[in-house]
Amino acid sequence: MAKKSFAVIGLGQFGRSIVEELVENGRDVIAIDSDKEAVVKMSGILSTCFVADATDEQALKELGIKDVDAAIVAFGDNKEASVLTTVVLRELGVKQIIVRVDDDYYASIIKKLGATEIISPQKAAGVALANRLGNIDFRDFYKLDDKYSVISILINPSYVPETLTELKPKVKYGVNVVLVTRNGKSFVPGGNDSLLPDDTCFVVGTAKEIKAFREAVNGKKAK
Repeated sequence: MAKKSFAVIGLGQFGRSIVEELVENGRDVIAIDSDKEAVVKMSGILSTCFVADATDEQALKELGIKDVDAAIVAFGDNKEASVLTTVVLRELGVKQIIVRVDDDYYASIIKKLGATEIISPQKAAGVALANRLGNIDFRDFYKLDDKYSVISILINPSYVPETLTELKPKVKYGVNVVLVTRNGKSFVPGGNDSLLPDDTCFVVGTAKEIKAFREAVNGKKAK
């Protein structure tokens, strides 16, 4: 199977983090920004990093952007550039066009212009922060879709250990415990594994289901 290739357009903090993760995962990446300084910073980990105007169709053609499997438009603060770049990518025939949008008003417009996926990191960060502030034992919050989220929960120090078979998180609460971090190491738990005080467990479910599980676990006190 051929290795997938990606173009990341816009090398601010958000774009750089995408490039770094793609490179770490061994993907072929072309990175572009109109700011020479941003490109120079990125060139330390990626050789295929170029200064170019992403709204210039000919420039993107010359860089081979039309041949990538997916392009990520990572600058959310420049609405005009986001719109024009999306249109150019569509005209080049890029099949998967993922566009960062910081203003929901433009999301439907960008979709109509050719984006196959819209991401809103600022909105996601706000939702995550609000959930963490309202629940002191939540460590991370990731919204998967309109219904399901992944939340990491710090287990109460006074929790009485139980195996997952005894706890029955799916049967009783509707959630799946997908990962446990203990003493700096993570593992995927099985039925015979126990949750221990001060563990961090990652749970998938709806907000209501996760709340019920959190209250059941962290409400237990040592005898």
